[in-house]
Amino acid sequence: MYRAVHADRSGRIIVTDHPAIAFDGARYVPFADALPLPSDATVVPVAREAFAAERSGKPRRLGAGRLAAAALLPPGHLRTLLPAYADATDRAELEPRPYAAVAANDAGALVTAAVVIDRDPTHDAGAFARPEVAKRVDAGLRAHPGDRLVRQLARCAREYGCHGAANAFFGRWECALPIAAPDAERPPASVRPRRDGEADPTEPAAFHPSTEEIANLAREHVEAGGTLLSFGRACEGEPTLSSREIEDAIARIRVTTDGGTIHLETSGAVPGGLRRLAAAGLESLTVRLVSARASTYESLHGPVGYRFPDVRATLRIAADLRLSLSVFVLVLPGLFDRPEELDALIAVLSEANEGTALLLRDLHADPLRALELVPSGEPQGVARALVRLREEVPHVRVGAFVRPLAKVPHVP
Repeated sequence: MYRAVHADRSGRIIVTDHPAIAFDGARYVPFADALPLPSDATVVPVAREAFAAERSGKPRRLGAGRLAAAALLPPGHLRTLLPAYADATDRAELEPRPYAAVAANDAGALVTAAVVIDRDPTHDAGAFARPEVAKRVDAGLRAHPGDRLVRQLARCAREYGCHGAANAFFGRWECALPIAAPDAERPPASVRPRRDGEADPTEPAAFHPSTEEIANLAREHVEAGGTLLSFGRACEGEPTLSSREIEDAIARIRVTTDGGTIHLETSGAVPGGLRRLAAAGLESLTVRLVSARASTYESLHGPVGYRFPDVRATLRIAADLRLSLSVFVLVLPGLFDRPEELDALIAVLSEANEGTALLLRDLHADPLRALELVPSGEPQGVARALVRLREEVPHVRVGAFVRPLAKVPHVP
């Protein structure tokens, strides 16, 4: 039996003698899919009254002041169950976070309801220790005292913990290339990212870097050993609304270096510009979505000036151009694992080329409020959903991270 845990108002985590339960998106269920709490996970209080189970299994409130607890898991892990708590409808939404159910085993050690789908050292917490990041950022600023793009990346690395920004100062892996693109989505508050963890700033970049600034940074990153040059972050808007700027920047990058994979992450809002970007040198594309069903997509993304058919068109063009394609799905238990949602996602993936990746990460959300935005449904379980995806679209790699194309950097 797994035991329920809760937090007190000071944030202390307390193990109880009550059986643990969790929420599957439709009902309270016994805690399951136990995974030892990863060393780089964080356990946080949730500002809602916790639930546990009576000996009969019936859910019960633990009382005022006994707050739910949740695990925030590192990338590569996927939660399967949500914390069990009572919503407070008279209060504002919870901070959007990837809350995962947490409990204690018979020895009192904490466990979480999750599976490991991928591991990648480029996202391990130990690679982004704050003192080393600060040291590298300071050195980068001294080396580029007048570079606005470097200053913006310094802020993103230090204040918001963005891994892609930090990598620019280490000369490794993925380098983020922000361009201050305008927004194309107005998601509801329950799923709108705010300042809380990697790449969730409260405001976008306040300037448009020149193509020369972008190309110089890209060249230096590749020369230092970096492998991925990445436009488009969920925190800064929709890059394809600035596709002409990106097209010019890609062309300039390829004048200075033929190393590194040029990558774009997008919501798929502007399919028409994709062919020009590919002609300029774009090699890799990630399309980000919460759902492959049009009605769910539009409820949770709040698209502005485009609709879900534009997303499908982007995916089809990417397949036609034979870009290295990733479909990045943000997972909310209780929604992702509904049969009708899986049917729609499988239909999209069935049109993808061999080698397409399905990237799965936990959705940052107030989970109960987000689920209220869509009609009720019957989840089948995240673990079962993963089995179905692997069986029905075997040509698609299921993981969590974009892999750069295999190529040897070379600077002419």
